[in-house]
Amino acid sequence: MKSVLAKAIGLVIAGTALSGSAAASTTMYNTFTTTDTSATDGWTRTFDGADVDSVATGPESQGNKGTLVPWVGTTGNALPYSYSGSSHLNWAVQLSGAGDSAVISAADSAKYAGTVTGFTQAEIDTGGGAWNDNGLNAQGQATVNGPTGWRHQTDIGLISSDVTQKVTINLSTTNSLFSRFGVTVFEGMDTNTGNYSHHGSWNCPGCTPAKPFTAENPFGTTGLTNIGHSDNVTDTIGYTFTAEAGKVYSLYLGGVGFDRWNSGVAGYKLDLATSPVPVPGAVWLFGSAIAGMIGVNRRRLSAA
Repeated sequence: MKSVLAKAIGLVIAGTALSGSAAASTTMYNTFTTTDTSATDGWTRTFDGADVDSVATGPESQGNKGTLVPWVGTTGNALPYSYSGSSHLNWAVQLSGAGDSAVISAADSAKYAGTVTGFTQAEIDTGGGAWNDNGLNAQGQATVNGPTGWRHQTDIGLISSDVTQKVTINLSTTNSLFSRFGVTVFEGMDTNTGNYSHHGSWNCPGCTPAKPFTAENPFGTTGLTNIGHSDNVTDTIGYTFTAEAGKVYSLYLGGVGFDRWNSGVAGYKLDLATSPVPVPGAVWLFGSAIAGMIGVNRRRLSAA
């Protein structure tokens, strides 16, 4: 009985110790870049397709053909977390203990300059209407479907943590072009190896059929479970979710309401902060009761 009680107390104490520890995070970046800021970045492969112009591009690869694009910050410049999906992927981050933090930005990626031939910094940008646009066409008139999100400029990142903890996301543009972002968090990562297209809409309740904010696999992916979203993330207003130890989460992000899908593109800085998952009060009361019982037993043994 005594050993069982002691073990229970140990587990409570160990949980507290883990929640207070902190170590360095690891950020990882795709080295694919574009020559046009409105073009989709984050392709994981390049391929010279049907046009046979001797120029290998991301879109021609359809995400599953051609040469793998090297990453920085990963072992052997491989894709993070053995990613095998076809959809585009911009960055990844590995978090350690609660209290750890990380920054995703072009400036942060520059620490890897020269580790891949020609690499200086990653292309970390998104459109002001990528997660949900302003609902206007090029002539400034309201669209039939209303505000809509677009794959084309949505950035995708992967997040994993060594321990179960709360992860809070804040976002800002590097040139103050717009301040409001939308984020959607999915448990899992894309495992669909079929042809992928960066064209198409999402986050469009007014579309037929409707494309709700809570949809699973909105980009035609496989393996994503929608666990939450926010349409109002800024540098001061965060979005928090619980990351379970060892699981991989996909974060889809973009601007909200600022512009159309192909304009208002800006670099962004993503801040990740962590904190321990609150321990229910009942657990602490239970631990205190157990500690008291052990103390009483010890006094009885001493008296005997």
